[in-house]
Amino acid sequence: APAHLKKELNSVLSLQGQTEAIDYAIHSFQLLSNLQQMQEEFKEWSEALYSSLNVHDSFPKLVGVDLEFVWTLLMVRDLKMNICKWAIGSFLEWDKLDQAAGGQEQNL
Repeated sequence: APAHLKKELNSVLSLQGQTEAIDYAIHSFQLLSNLQQMQEEFKEWSEALYSSLNVHDSFPKLVGVDLEFVWTLLMVRDLKMNICKWAIGSFLEWDKLDQAAGGQEQNL
């Protein structure tokens, strides 16, 4: 009887392990489902916020352009402005150095 009981207990423990694995899978699926729902909500919110910015009113040529592309354009524009500021500052430094050496016509 003890060997038979041991075999049955092993079967019960195996079934409990499988049940726990199924519960974990169901829980994971529910979490995934919840994350997908949250993603959809965030997407709707971001689209509503983007449309409230009225980018298309200010820039009619951007109608139908993807949000990420508009963001990239703005980042490139900011980068261009920073490079221009840096270049102008660099040119002004060269002018100051030329004047310190005795004028713009003379080299250091």
